[in-house]
Amino acid sequence: MATTKEDVAQVAQSGVRQSDRVSFTLALEAIGSDASGQDFIAPAHTILVSRNGAVLLLKTKLAAGQELLLRRKDRSNQLRAGRAQVIAEIDKNGDGFVYAVALEDPAINLWDIEFPPLEESEETLARMLVECSFCQRREVAYLNEKELKAFEARRCLARHCPHCGTPAIFTQAQEDSATTANTKTTSASAPAKIYPSRNRTRVKARILACIRQRGFSEEVAVCEDLSSGGLSFRSRNQYAEGTRVEVAVPFTPGSGNIFVPIRIVFSQEMPTAGLYRHGAAYIKAPANQTS
Repeated sequence: MATTKEDVAQVAQSGVRQSDRVSFTLALEAIGSDASGQDFIAPAHTILVSRNGAVLLLKTKLAAGQELLLRRKDRSNQLRAGRAQVIAEIDKNGDGFVYAVALEDPAINLWDIEFPPLEESEETLARMLVECSFCQRREVAYLNEKELKAFEARRCLARHCPHCGTPAIFTQAQEDSATTANTKTTSASAPAKIYPSRNRTRVKARILACIRQRGFSEEVAVCEDLSSGGLSFRSRNQYAEGTRVEVAVPFTPGSGNIFVPIRIVFSQEMPTAGLYRHGAAYIKAPANQTS
């Protein structure tokens, strides 16, 4: 079975989540000692990033608990560095080994991305990684109805930029590198609780969404409406009721897309269109988890 980013995401979700995880490629350098005790300096790149860690790929064999120095040059050519600890080896393939790592001091902001507190996302309709068109500051944005409609119409957002100190135009952040990783895991997902959205206001929006299901190719679908508790979408594939998948909405290929877990609550065939309409509820991780 081919290894995919969604498989890596399933492993990452087994930890305790303290921030959103962004599917984003950043080139960096890893420095440390390998499993045999030999010092090394090796290129690496991220597959997923969060405030507190990452899933990354490098060619060196490491053991759980080993410490690394990670460093990278940001877009202003400034060197950023931080220490990290290997949590687990997720997979290995022809490109190297895939590891989950935790940052020793997340305040260093190694990824140059601002992550808002997760509690601010309780009533959000969508989330995306955006960057200021003036200073290129990147942040995870939680979109309300007005912002979602603005992005749907203009593919950009008007937001206040703390760095510029003025209102600015934000666009969806693009990856720094086209490098991709093939990753795989067979770890089971942690139990999760569903918060239904039947009594929440739904907002009509025809924007792209991306559906990830472990062991299958990603599917780009059309989102019909969203609420803070869930969404509905049309797709070519049928997902059985109760199926757990991940969705990124809004979705733009090659951008920093944010995937979150959902569970299918209904599936309806649309014979004349050759499609299926699905309703899904967002899944909230147990309160005692972090990542």
